Amino acid sequence: MGISCVAKPGALSCLVALAALLGSVSGGQAKIGGTVEEIIALAKKEPPLHIATTWRGEIVDDTKRGFKEKYGLDFDLEFVSGLDDRERILNEALSGRVSTDLVNVSGELRDKFINSGAIEAVEWTRLFPQIDPAVVSPKGYFLGTGMNQFVLAYNKKLVSEAEAPKDWDDCLDPKWKNKVGLYSRPLPFVQQYIKWGPEKGDAYHKALKENNPVWLSTTNSAVSLLAAGEYSMLCGIQYHAIKTILRSDPNAPLGVIVPKLFPFQVGEAFAVLKGGKSPNSAILLAAYMATDGAKAYDAFGQSNPLQPGTDAYQYVKAAGAEPYWAGWESDGAAQSKASKAIVTDWGFPSGR
Repeated sequence: MGISCVAKPGALSCLVALAALLGSVSGGQAKIGGTVEEIIALAKKEPPLHIATTWRGEIVDDTKRGFKEKYGLDFDLEFVSGLDDRERILNEALSGRVSTDLVNVSGELRDKFINSGAIEAVEWTRLFPQIDPAVVSPKGYFLGTGMNQFVLAYNKKLVSEAEAPKDWDDCLDPKWKNKVGLYSRPLPFVQQYIKWGPEKGDAYHKALKENNPVWLSTTNSAVSLLAAGEYSMLCGIQYHAIKTILRSDPNAPLGVIVPKLFPFQVGEAFAVLKGGKSPNSAILLAAYMATDGAKAYDAFGQSNPLQPGTDAYQYVKAAGAEPYWAGWESDGAAQSKASKAIVTDWGFPSGR
């Protein structure tokens, strides 16, 4: 039994038909436990969990070891990157070919996964009270584990620690004119803009533009050029991009500043696919990464600043900073609205 979708005009009806097919084949799906004890017992009878995410290197080994120690369970990993990989997994699930149990869903596709009916709603906080409710999406479709964090950075050879910027307003100091690197996509500033509101946010970004920043097209090039001394500081950059450079070259002259308003947002959002062979194992692994396994994200600068025991929790606390994320709703229309306002303040076309 199958459904072929070839014409764009029928895309919506095709999705509905695929969702109906999913419903027709999901009757034989594995049972999901109603309590943690039942979930653990059922998980031990399931085949090895298959997850799809962006993990590489030590996070895989660390997580496999910790998950095995806690539950006696293992998993297979499929590396995915970009929207195409996730859409393939969704389309396979809708056609009844579910080979993935747990998938990291990109922000742009989360509504599509929900509306298709391809993922399970899980009562995360009822089952695992130690999970912070903030990282559970409405109705429990997604659990946030890895977090994107946004910081300031400087070149230690060009700027002393005493002279280094301490907060967002320092980016506006005339002494940094022509010396500030700025990622040309506004993602590092979205949460800040939502927190401040349009009046303060617009005033800030218009002033930032007047400091003649050096515009950079990618996070990796922005950090690499900072390390090479092409400019003195970066105003707003993903911390994981800095960690990537420092992991390959620990002597790179990069200093990091945790600003007093510390923006972050969900970077890895796990969803349990309907029809998978190991849904109970999937639930346990996702919950593990949000709690006991959260420190595995430290090595990549993507741990949760709200989760005690992580590096992010410690350096935010040490800086006396306020970790701020406007919530799941800020990843959709609110993010798009803030992004358009920021790039307009910067003088870019609003559709950028």
